[in-house]
Amino acid sequence: MNTILAIDTTLGACSAAIIKDGELLGHMLEARARGHVERLLPMVAELCEETGTALPELSHIAVTVGPGTFAGVRIGLSAAKGMGLALDVPLIPVTTLQAIAYEYGFDHKDFSGKIAVAIDARRGEIYLQVFEINLGACEGYSDAAAVPIDTAKNNIHSTVSVVIGSAAPMLKDENLHYTEGYIHPKAEMIAGLAAASLSLAMDSDQISPLYLRAPDAILPAKQDMIIIDD
Repeated sequence: MNTILAIDTTLGACSAAIIKDGELLGHMLEARARGHVERLLPMVAELCEETGTALPELSHIAVTVGPGTFAGVRIGLSAAKGMGLALDVPLIPVTTLQAIAYEYGFDHKDFSGKIAVAIDARRGEIYLQVFEINLGACEGYSDAAAVPIDTAKNNIHSTVSVVIGSAAPMLKDENLHYTEGYIHPKAEMIAGLAAASLSLAMDSDQISPLYLRAPDAILPAKQDMIIIDD
């Protein structure tokens, strides 16, 4: 039996879900710009109580590893690693872009073709990746990258017809259709994607965050020390 807890704090939401042998037992999502670290573990506890799931029953923990806000990625990944070590269960890494693309495929099971997931990364950049969707199945077609908004269209394959994600309106033109929604990953989709990817499970210390670029916060430059003799 496989019981998977999935969590996400990478973008503007905090979410958790539990899936058991392919059946979604429950899920929660709260849109929030901050406060993920205070809310995540209480949310997991509430979800376990709601679904009648005890933490020792978990066989896997699925977690988004980025890209996203640096604090958000660290919060979710740290919580997943801590629980994984405490419960002695493996983790299944899922990227933010994968989870959003998977949701589109889940919602459009009759769709076959390429889509681009574009997330606003701020500082004039977007996180971008092209996926091949085939009747609900989702597979990466290009590598995830942080690219300048003004040249992003050059990274979108000519056969892409749909762009989704928070940065999708920035890329809208006469040849690209964008669908509203799909702003942040949903834990129930992460859980479903993980359930189909059990072979990717690994120990906590094998998982690293996917940042794609340097952090926004920069340490102040060291000042030359001035020594004044008395």
